[in-house]
Amino acid sequence: MKKAISCYLSLAMGLCLLSGFSSMAADQTALERIKERGTLIVATDAAWPPFEYMEGEDVVGADIEVAQDIAEGLGVELKVINVAFDSLSMYLQNGEADLALAAITVTEDRKETLEFSEPYCDTYQYIVVKEDNDEVECIDDLAGYIIGVHLGTTGDFLASDEVNMGVLMGTGASVQQYKDLTIAAMGLNAGDVQAIVCDKLLAENLCVVNDNLRCFEAKYKDGSSTLEQYAVAAAKGETDLIEEVNKIIEPLKEDGTVDKYILEHSERAAAVND
Repeated sequence: MKKAISCYLSLAMGLCLLSGFSSMAADQTALERIKERGTLIVATDAAWPPFEYMEGEDVVGADIEVAQDIAEGLGVELKVINVAFDSLSMYLQNGEADLALAAITVTEDRKETLEFSEPYCDTYQYIVVKEDNDEVECIDDLAGYIIGVHLGTTGDFLASDEVNMGVLMGTGASVQQYKDLTIAAMGLNAGDVQAIVCDKLLAENLCVVNDNLRCFEAKYKDGSSTLEQYAVAAAKGETDLIEEVNKIIEPLKEDGTVDKYILEHSERAAAVND
């Protein structure tokens, strides 16, 4: 009986110790966890050339270059995990990733659940149509169209908002969501959709790979634009980590390094697709 009690007490003490360690780990900030493990875990969705895409079995792109610079600035190794875009915030909130870089546009809704760095790239929404389509010149002209978008992106939000409550409401326009813009382009070529709405550089890349497509800035009939900014994302409350990220990426933006990464990977991504 004494042995049983002794074993029970030992087990209970062990569980208390484990609980204490778990509590300590939970109390750590993302920056502290990164420093302790010696690795920065970055989540991305490798379907956004030139920002992130697959080159063989490797995830590469302008964002991955920036992620490598951040890891070096923090004095740790970089690990990249490739996940679906609409699950990025979950990986951050669960602590499975420290940062997310995936051409993520800063929006007021996203600010409610994520911390963002200072923007490192400005962009606009673009419309992609077949080259012989001379009917569409602005967002309002997409009336009656089936519009292809990448699920969970600002292109998706823009098109869906206009169809449901904006300039395309009641026009017969609808949105077709895809997990990958490459598949959306296949849908456009096959006639499943009549247009695609996505970010500028992604649209330009689609037109490089598909010479029968053209793209242009998605302005409204009144001339208003869709300016957006990309930033690095972290879980809500991880302000210490974001402060360190800002210190690292600000000079990269100012000296043109980020622009150089984008240009280099625009060429590499086009070669991969060829």
